[in-house]
Amino acid sequence: MPNPCINPRRHLRGTCILTRPAPAAAALSGNRLKMTVSKQSDKKSLRREKLLLRKSMAPDARYAADAAILKNLESLPEFAEAPVIAAYASDGTEPDLMPLLRRAAGTGKTICLPRWLNDSNYEMAVLDGDFKTVSGKWNMPEPPPDAPPAETQLLERALWLVPGVAFDENCARLGRGKGIYDRLLAGTKGVSAGVFYDCQQTAGLPTEPHDRPLDIVVTESQVRRRKQ
Repeated sequence: MPNPCINPRRHLRGTCILTRPAPAAAALSGNRLKMTVSKQSDKKSLRREKLLLRKSMAPDARYAADAAILKNLESLPEFAEAPVIAAYASDGTEPDLMPLLRRAAGTGKTICLPRWLNDSNYEMAVLDGDFKTVSGKWNMPEPPPDAPPAETQLLERALWLVPGVAFDENCARLGRGKGIYDRLLAGTKGVSAGVFYDCQQTAGLPTEPHDRPLDIVVTESQVRRRKQ
């Protein structure tokens, strides 16, 4: 007589057929999905707000803020000690680092900028002494195709100057949502310094497990370090 406690469908030919998850497990999975969707919605709304604030800065205020930001960056011990600066080229609304990068190159530091590969993938490439760039994806300045890619060993010695849309009191960073810098920073040991305007600060930034926090945040009025 077959054992009534055994479901023959689950023991057919020694295989195990997946069954529907228990109600509690299904509810937990649904709650996690709702939380993820809620965080993504919060991030999208915050991006719109902060990008508009940054874009609407008056030219004189932007110029003064950029000068103060560069001064604060140059005051960092990590900047003085780093033989390599892995930076970004401003899109016109982000703090402009080029004057600082040119001065750094003049002291012998190696300067690297992102270069578009495909989709949302970028690599860091080394600028030559003439700071030659070409117009890349989204018309952003980037190293030319013949510029050598930056090796991992080089980037591990770098101070990373990272752009962003928003930051919070814990040095969490909100980017544009494409994960570009999360991928560029993955596996590197270099110190990351986010470069922002004061108006980009927010309280309690919504984060997810793949979001990498910054080591330092620099604005025109503050230098903030993440608590270890």
